[in-house]
Parts: sequence; C-alpha cells; structure tokens
Amino acid sequence: MIIWLEKQRVINLLLVVGYVSFLLFAHSAFVSISVAVMNHFSLAVYDRLVAAILILLGLGAVGAVISVLRISQVEYRFGVFFGLTLLLLVVHFFVLTEMNIEFIHAIMYGGLALLLFPLVGRFGGAVVLTLPIMLIDEWYQYAILFPHYTYFFELNDIVLNLLGAGLFTSLLGLLRAKSMKKSSAVLKRGEVLFFVSFVLVTIILWCACIIVSYTANACPNTWLVLNKLPELTEFWYVHPTIGSIFHILKPIEGLFVAFSLCLFYLGMDFQKK
Repeated sequence: MIIWLEKQRVINLLLVVGYVSFLLFAHSAFVSISVAVMNHFSLAVYDRLVAAILILLGLGAVGAVISVLRISQVEYRFGVFFGLTLLLLVVHFFVLTEMNIEFIHAIMYGGLALLLFPLVGRFGGAVVLTLPIMLIDEWYQYAILFPHYTYFFELNDIVLNLLGAGLFTSLLGLLRAKSMKKSSAVLKRGEVLFFVSFVLVTIILWCACIIVSYTANACPNTWLVLNKLPELTEFWYVHPTIGSIFHILKPIEGLFVAFSLCLFYLGMDFQKK
C-alpha cells in the first residue's frame, strides 16, 4: 500500500487534504457527540470506559509488536522508539490529560502520519510534518471554535498528537515498512529544513512580541496570547467545570517539549550503514 501511494502522489495528496479537512472541520461535531455520551453516562463512568478502551488498545499494540519480534527480524531502533513513546503516553495520561477522550487525538494524528509517510519517505519526517496541521487545528479551536471556553492554547494536546504520530510511525517501522525514496543528506531533507525554519520563525515572533505567553505580556502588536489565564504557581490545575486535575504546560515549557519530541522522532531516520 505504501509503495502504491508513493507512485500515486496525487491520490496520496488528496487523501492527506481530505483527512486534514476532516481533522479541522469535524471537531465540533465530534465534541457534541462526546459531550452527549458523557452526559448520558456521567463524566466518571465515561472516563473509565475510555480508559478501559485505551488500555485494551495499548495491550493489543504491545502484543502485536511482541508477535512481530518473535517471527521476523526487525530494526530494534523502532522498538526503542515504540517503547519510549508508550511510556511517555502513560506519563501524559496521568499528568497532562484533561479528559481521557482526548487520546482520540493521538490516534487521529497517528493516522495522519501514516498518510504522510509515503510522501516524505521517512518515519521521523512524517511525524514532524504533522506539526503545522496540529498547530492550525489547535489555533482553530482556541480562536475560532471555542474562544469563550478555551482559555489556553492546548500545548498539552500538541504533545499528545506528536506522541500519537510517533507511536504509529515507530510501529510502521517495526512492521518493516519501506520507502522507495532515495536517502538524502540531512540538511537537504524537507522536514529538517521546515523544522529549523519553524523554530527560527517562532523565536522571531516571540522576540517581536507578536506571540506572547500571557495576557500580561501582550504588546500593541500582539497577535496571539497563548494562555489567557494568569500564570499558574501551582503544578496542578483544577478544571472549573468538570473538576479534573492535570498540569497545564506553560507556553515556553510546552513549545520546548514539542520541539524536543520533533528532534527525538527525527532520530528514527538515522541508522548505521
């Protein structure tokens, strides 16, 4: 399937565009369905149901990996990335997750990374190229869809999305997926150039006060305030409506974690010859 999509680039691009459109514009409908189900069962029951499903999916993924390791030769670097990503997802679940249903984002962006892999031909590259889509998605929710409900740019979700993309692509590597694309020098790779450019642009916008952390830091030319809440001094945040307890990544903290994950997953594309 991957080789076929590499040969059918137009179809691959159309699939990516269609999938991205779904991610951006189906969010409101999905939230409405999720809230309706939650109200039917109660938040506590809903969270437990979602947690049980996530545990079963996680055990299934681990079982599949173990089966693959037993019956075929694989590149163990992918096993390392897969295992570390699972560990980071567990940490996210207990520390950064507002509601368990948010883990659907990890699955959705994992799917996007799989669609991007035939286009870029590299595992870490596919992860990094999901970053602009998830940033647009979160901005759309923050500024357009739910401006009166969402008080901070969901960098927690960005981290979760990257972990989902990393989990799916590392699993793809464990399943011995290959690309026909020729290897290129690191500094000539599109995803590397994009990542370096994106980091530099972010720094410039930050220094120019176009993007700021909190309302108190805003300038007359500020375009985006990443957190409308006062800077938190406590580690844990209690959601005022649903009562869930989690840690909100501070803007600089969240961007650092997101950029670090991108660098981490780019490591999947380096191997000894």
